[in-house]
Amino acid sequence: MAIDLADARLAEMLLVVRRFGGFAIAGLSGFVIDAGLTEALAAFGVSPYLGRILAVAIAITVTYAINRNFTWKERRARVSGRRARYLAVSLASIGANYLVFAAVLALLPGLRPVLAVAAGTSVGMVMNFVGYSRFVFKTDEDQAA
Repeated sequence: MAIDLADARLAEMLLVVRRFGGFAIAGLSGFVIDAGLTEALAAFGVSPYLGRILAVAIAITVTYAINRNFTWKERRARVSGRRARYLAVSLASIGANYLVFAAVLALLPGLRPVLAVAAGTSVGMVMNFVGYSRFVFKTDEDQAA
């Protein structure tokens, strides 16, 4: 019985580590797309404030696919409203992310946009992980689906 409990705890711990790893891969991919596209558009004369909106839209699409198919793959059953909740959590976190991004650019004129993206992303990362795990990829919904 004690061994079964230890095995269950180890399995749960490994699952959390895998999820965090998947989330980190999704986040890194999203950051590369977000920062890279924002920076590239700025190099072509597009305002980083405007370019970031397109970059974020593409990044959210990519991170959804990675998170659904890897990070929370055992919770990937089709559940009504999941994409809408993912978008809602993403938009809430990108709101905070964008505020930090805009504040950093405003306070530090001449700063490369990629550094402001990194500052905003650090705030959004925590909000996303909590939001996705608690509101989007919930265990009880997948078991009922």
